[in-house]
Amino acid sequence: MERLSYDYLRKHDPHQVQHNTGLPVKVLQIGEGNFMRGFLDWMMEHMNRQGLFNGSVAALQPTPHGRKLPDLHAQDNAYTVQLRGRLDGQTIDRADVVTSISASINPYEEWDRAVAAACEPALEILTSNTTEAGLVYQEEDWNRDAAPLSFPGKTTQLLYERYQAFNGDPDKGLVLLPCELVEQNGDVLKDIILRKIDDWSLGADFRKWVTEHNEFCQTLVDRIVTGYPADIEEFQEKLGYEDRLFTVAEPYHLFVIEGGERVRQVLPLQDAGLNAVYGPVQDYAELKIRLLNAPHTMMFAPAFLYGVDTVYEAMQNHDIRAFVEGAVDHAIKPVLPYNKEQKDPFARGVLERFENPYQRHLLTDLGQNGLQKFGTRVQPLWEKWGSRDPENQYFALALAALLVYYQPQEKGQEKVQGHALGRNTLLRESEDVVNLMHDLWDGYNKGEHSAAGLVQSFLGDEADPVRISLVSGYVDALLKNGAVSVLEQFHQDVKEEIQ
Repeated sequence: MERLSYDYLRKHDPHQVQHNTGLPVKVLQIGEGNFMRGFLDWMMEHMNRQGLFNGSVAALQPTPHGRKLPDLHAQDNAYTVQLRGRLDGQTIDRADVVTSISASINPYEEWDRAVAAACEPALEILTSNTTEAGLVYQEEDWNRDAAPLSFPGKTTQLLYERYQAFNGDPDKGLVLLPCELVEQNGDVLKDIILRKIDDWSLGADFRKWVTEHNEFCQTLVDRIVTGYPADIEEFQEKLGYEDRLFTVAEPYHLFVIEGGERVRQVLPLQDAGLNAVYGPVQDYAELKIRLLNAPHTMMFAPAFLYGVDTVYEAMQNHDIRAFVEGAVDHAIKPVLPYNKEQKDPFARGVLERFENPYQRHLLTDLGQNGLQKFGTRVQPLWEKWGSRDPENQYFALALAALLVYYQPQEKGQEKVQGHALGRNTLLRESEDVVNLMHDLWDGYNKGEHSAAGLVQSFLGDEADPVRISLVSGYVDALLKNGAVSVLEQFHQDVKEEIQ
């Protein structure tokens, strides 16, 4: 089978090559992994197809141990993004060939090429995704002829080379879009760069140019990109070519950029019909945490105890789906400080993502550190309700299922085997939480305390007695009757109370 390359495209899809050939480098991207190729580079492709961006990407390998560059070189930086899932009520299963990357560079072996890319006259954007571990300060020696190891170090040095190449021209500053999932990521990157400037004594004039003529934006990115599939042969048979950079992504995407008019002009994502927002990141971060992450945390334990394994399977079950939709509509949305026009479309999109038949999103993956996640994602929502409001039932059942799910069979480590309602699983929490849950269930099984005592010990002496009673009632019901019976009855009982 022929491999994807520009030669292949010229023979089979010449327009795909034409619309990206010869475009100037406008984006310097540190990171060439699945996410950036399935998210931002895919967006660049769509803007280029519509004649809205007219620029290409130079992608830098972020660490010395990257493995993507040989395949990028072999395929002329072309690859396929397979979009699979539901969006706006439609099931999507579509292959998009992406040719927006024009150069892929190993800065540890080709630092001169990295510098040349940073000094391209048309360059407007510097972006990155090096994971949370990459956006940190690291002490390093200055060596103008070699790439620093850290991402902020490389960024500082490349900005300095650009500053020098254009004699500090104010118009040659860049828009910086770090995509790492770090709160206030733009400010974090800027602070580290300023510290690097001081470390390396790069001068007050350069420091002033960085702060006054470069725009550091906070960002929020949201798309599930699962990467290279196990059943690649099936995809390649349909496509008719081999692609070792093939990556699978959900259709949903969101890019929030906290920046000014300059950012809109440089990156016209909305004009291309892409789901982008130019505004405060915090509002969307809060919506994501409360309307996507919180329902995930509330649903995984009841669904697992019910006997299903994935989010998609859970959403195909009437009882579990009713619980999830009820929690979102009745317990979560009413206490969020946003208008209906903001909350409702976001919530509908989340439920569509949960229904993606192509994503095998394991409930046990959602359960990793689930008790800690409940405290940060769900508990703040619960606290907004009065103790006797019927909406408390959703939170109480979610926590009861969590407690029943977390029955460690051993202690003394972060990863242990668990067993609940006849199902085995691997539990992952902090060692302190594992030890606590082991001891609480050990005491319950020995008759040293009731379910109410277990719940009170977990929540603490200051916990609301009404909520302790609610949660312990569901714990008793789950242990006695099972999750199927509890969820079947729950929907009808709560529906009558709320309506």
